[in-house]
Amino acid sequence: MERFSLVALMIWALSFAGANCGSAKVQGPQTRETKTEKQTASPVVTLTDEHPGSSLPVEASVLASDSEVLEVSITKVVNPSGTPVAVFVYLFNHAKTRPESEKILIGNFSLYPPDQPGKFLLSALPALRKLSAQKPSSDADVRIAFELQRLDETKPWTHVEVAIAQPSWRPAEK
Repeated sequence: MERFSLVALMIWALSFAGANCGSAKVQGPQTRETKTEKQTASPVVTLTDEHPGSSLPVEASVLASDSEVLEVSITKVVNPSGTPVAVFVYLFNHAKTRPESEKILIGNFSLYPPDQPGKFLLSALPALRKLSAQKPSSDADVRIAFELQRLDETKPWTHVEVAIAQPSWRPAEK
């Protein structure tokens, strides 16, 4: 009888704990934080199986700073078939007179599990050094390119959608 009472008491207590878990999110300040997080995490670039590449401009202040690390935040992944994918990240000089220029690999990462978002840090220093050694034309602007690739090229694409937030640059930690 004593054991039954203990089990009933635990079930009763857990039901209140479970009911209380989500209630904090409904309160004022926490709701504002959640909205702010959603605003800052809004996708800037969306890569899909049909449109696997996109690019963004890189601010001149980033190139002049001591930024060595690139943080790439994957904010949303739609991958119902679980297709293994990787994201390749490049720097390049884009010129209106010469739209095709050499892309310099910063790095790449794969999603694991393949349907989960995450944050990835890439060492950008070698790519930044190689970029600064190039002789850009006068109308060039530096861009960062993202390319979505299947890890198994022998298998066909399935529906995949990856949203990337505005990447952030920062100095290396000492």
